[in-house]
Amino acid sequence: MEIERRKRRHSHIDIAPLVDVVFLLLLFFMLTFNMAMDQAIMIRLPKSETSDIQAGSRIMVAISREGLVFIQDQAIQIEALPAVIRQQPEWTVDTPVNIRADQDVSVGLLVRVIDGVRNSGSRHFNVLTEKSQTPIGHVPAETHPASPGQE
Repeated sequence: MEIERRKRRHSHIDIAPLVDVVFLLLLFFMLTFNMAMDQAIMIRLPKSETSDIQAGSRIMVAISREGLVFIQDQAIQIEALPAVIRQQPEWTVDTPVNIRADQDVSVGLLVRVIDGVRNSGSRHFNVLTEKSQTPIGHVPAETHPASPGQE
């Protein structure tokens, strides 16, 4: 009598397609992630009620709270700003230069940076701000002084 052996069927999951899908998802999120994440320089922009959204410029000048000047994430001396702006590959006289200054930066330093941008030959520049949520001059209700009979 001959006994027939059953063929064992190995059940396993082929993970190659799973790895491919995970890799594609990783690639998708890496490419769609905003690489210009407002730079690694910590800057608190001043608030403005009347600020408008401007078309993005590829030339970004940043001024940190400590008074350091950066262009495209590289620290530079303020005296070299006009030359460094002209060396940017995307620079033309009509390319707007965006200036991101921390709200605690002195006005004098901001004016020196604006002068450096103008001395580079650039015709247009923007000083970036954040849109203010509360109107200027608005006093929150809890800070109003109480009327003489309302305590």
